[in-house]
Amino acid sequence: MRKFIATTGVAACGLITSVMTAIAVLIVQKMVGLNLFTLMVWLIVPAGAIATGMAAASGYYFGSLYFHTRPSVLLLMQMVAIAGLTQWLIYYIGYLTLILDDGRRVSDYIDFGHYLDIILTKAQYRVGRAQTKTPEIGEAGYWIALLQFGGFLIGGLSTFVFLKDKPVCPTCQKYFRPLASTTKQFSDQEDFITYYDGIYRIPIDTPLFESAIRAKTKKEKVTAGTISHTMALEGCPECKSQVIVENVQVFNGSDWKDMQQLHRRTLMPEGTNLAPVLRQK
Repeated sequence: MRKFIATTGVAACGLITSVMTAIAVLIVQKMVGLNLFTLMVWLIVPAGAIATGMAAASGYYFGSLYFHTRPSVLLLMQMVAIAGLTQWLIYYIGYLTLILDDGRRVSDYIDFGHYLDIILTKAQYRVGRAQTKTPEIGEAGYWIALLQFGGFLIGGLSTFVFLKDKPVCPTCQKYFRPLASTTKQFSDQEDFITYYDGIYRIPIDTPLFESAIRAKTKKEKVTAGTISHTMALEGCPECKSQVIVENVQVFNGSDWKDMQQLHRRTLMPEGTNLAPVLRQK
């Protein structure tokens, strides 16, 4: 029963955000004349569909975290079904709310199938910085709609991948919750290596370990080569076990680059509570 409630709850969250996304697309279109869903890059990359797909699938993400439901084939099938429903809703809500300049509703004169054929085949896309319009797209509009559906799925599947990557308690199979975090910056690579390689050589249940985490690094101007090390503490809401998740970034002079090979997760010994240590500034 508990599993059924959790699965139903996640599906409901996904459905709610999907409907909200469809409504938001319509509102933006009505306000500024821009259909976010149909935004394309070079008429090939369905950037708008990918973005709206991520927004629509956000309900699955937060619902899964709330109900502690791991990604499954069932969840994946739900995402595919809801993706199709959301795309249909975007078209259908537009159909129901389209009013001509003389106040007549389009839905009073043509059916949805005819409306859909018109907006797909008569559509024009703006290309390049000059925003030059293409001729009417014709039958290719159906292929573009299919491409946009694929982009919507990509946006949803990225949420699925994020969920798969979220750490869970090995004992309770519950998602860890964020408890605290601390960030250190190193201008010297050797100092970072010494800290990174040596932190877990210190016994975790000793004051030396707490001092190493609390130690402040010298505040210096961020320049090319500066290393940022974030240590985030997450805890199981049921058995209270904790895990440290470390992320490392390097500043290349213009932005921060993730060093995926240096990211790591370390499960703390049972009974360890590092929250007060990481929360202390």
